[in-house]
Amino acid sequence: MKKFILVFILSLFTFYVILLLAQSQGYYKTRSEKAKILTDEQIEKFEKDVQNGKNIDITEYTIYKDKDYTNDISTNIYKVSLKLETVVDKTIKLIFNSASRAVSD
Repeated sequence: MKKFILVFILSLFTFYVILLLAQSQGYYKTRSEKAKILTDEQIEKFEKDVQNGKNIDITEYTIYKDKDYTNDISTNIYKVSLKLETVVDKTIKLIFNSASRAVSD
């Protein structure tokens, strides 16, 4: 029974780490897309407008469109990872509090 519980907890922890990494990679992709500056055509348009003395508004030259890649599966997996995060956090706190009590006794 103890082996089953240990395997179960290790499986949950592994699942949590995998989900955490997947989430962070998606976050990195989104941030890198937002960091895109201007394409070559937009730079040329900007330079022509500067030469012609037009009023410059950066929103006219950016072509970034925020894409939403979420779906039901990713939303549900994210919710599960948040719940697992809570469980792992409580478990770690319990372990360290128990260890602290054992040391201080």
